[in-house]
Amino acid sequence: MRALLGYIILTVTVLYALTRNHRWALFGMIACDNIRPGDPYIGFGMESVRFSITYYAIGIAFLFIFARRYRLTADRFHWPILLLFLSVVNSALHAPCWGPAVFQIDIWFKMLLQYYLICAFIRDERELRELYWAIALSVVVVAVRYCYGKFFTWERRFEGATGDRNEMAMAMAMAVPFIAILGLTARNVRHRMLIWSLLVPLALSNVLSLSRGGMLGLIGVGGYLLYRLHHKRWIVVVGVVGGLVVLGNLPTEVTARFMTIGRASKTDESARGRLNAWDAAKGMARDRPLTGLGVGNFLVYFRRYAPNPNSIHVAHSSFYQLLGEQGLPGVAVWLYLVVMTWVVASWAEVKLQRLERGAWTLGRYYLIALKASWIGYVSCGAFLSQEDMDFFYHLVAITSRYTVFIQQREGEVVEARKRELREQANRPIETPAVLGPGPA
Repeated sequence: MRALLGYIILTVTVLYALTRNHRWALFGMIACDNIRPGDPYIGFGMESVRFSITYYAIGIAFLFIFARRYRLTADRFHWPILLLFLSVVNSALHAPCWGPAVFQIDIWFKMLLQYYLICAFIRDERELRELYWAIALSVVVVAVRYCYGKFFTWERRFEGATGDRNEMAMAMAMAVPFIAILGLTARNVRHRMLIWSLLVPLALSNVLSLSRGGMLGLIGVGGYLLYRLHHKRWIVVVGVVGGLVVLGNLPTEVTARFMTIGRASKTDESARGRLNAWDAAKGMARDRPLTGLGVGNFLVYFRRYAPNPNSIHVAHSSFYQLLGEQGLPGVAVWLYLVVMTWVVASWAEVKLQRLERGAWTLGRYYLIALKASWIGYVSCGAFLSQEDMDFFYHLVAITSRYTVFIQQREGEVVEARKRELREQANRPIETPAVLGPGPA
């Protein structure tokens, strides 16, 4: 059934990309990565490899065939993205095990290709809204599937598209601002309510996954949205009341799991395992600072570096995972991308606010969604190994696009002001009529 869904997505997107909209090659790739239709519930299936290779070929073909139309514009993100991929390749060449390294190269190349395709295919904010829909709906499909299995078939084996409940919870938290802003900017109330109803499966999947990092990410995302959209006071009221209702009706297992966040480092085996893995990552970086232990090879020589060699655990932190696998170069480039995404998005929002004279335009709403999703990535990524998550690099690409959009908008505003000044200069000056003497 999952493979059939994958072939349906593949057929529809390919036909539509060839006949109508070339961007659907990109949208199909995003949907395939988030839904993983060819995978079993846990593990990695060869069907997804076939789907990915097909989308690679289609996307690259469109990029070359329509090179003049979809030209790339260089900015501060293009070279760091390429350098990060080269860091992956470099660490793979020094990895003790080639199998996991080659698999990781495939993942990072997919991320690199999606970044460049977004930068090439998305030309304006209308097309950017299509991208928001493609990203958000693909995550919603996973959330609906999770809720269906949880409440209707009592299935406990499905933990998201990749079989990792932590990664699933992180994706749900990052998708919430996209759905929230798409609903807020809908044209009528009926569409708005329908779109916002999609937030229910996203929130349920995040909370019921029992991922503490995912819960923190969702709280951070929700808090930022309520803070930034304070001019819509009814949103704050609805959000606070809804949050209180949800907190009052959470299952006992959820509240018990959330209450362990503060003391997890002392009482929870998983948390202690993370601390042990972080110490191991530091040891790997000290031993091989320029290459790390090798991408995908974090657990190969884990016992050699971990203080407790019997507690084998992945890093569960994007920073430490990169530190152990790629060394200092990979961490430095990744941190640059993380920090500059927020800085450039904030600059774009301030610039757009000045150009639009404080008006709440679509672009400003879209940037708030991007920054809220960034908060979800950073909050969850501090406790999850998601340095190679495609979703984050979509945010980087969208930020890159806005550097171009702002320049275009600035040019339009300057041209409009020049035109207005020319019209004022060419307008004839009306002289007041001279009144003669009145009647005697």
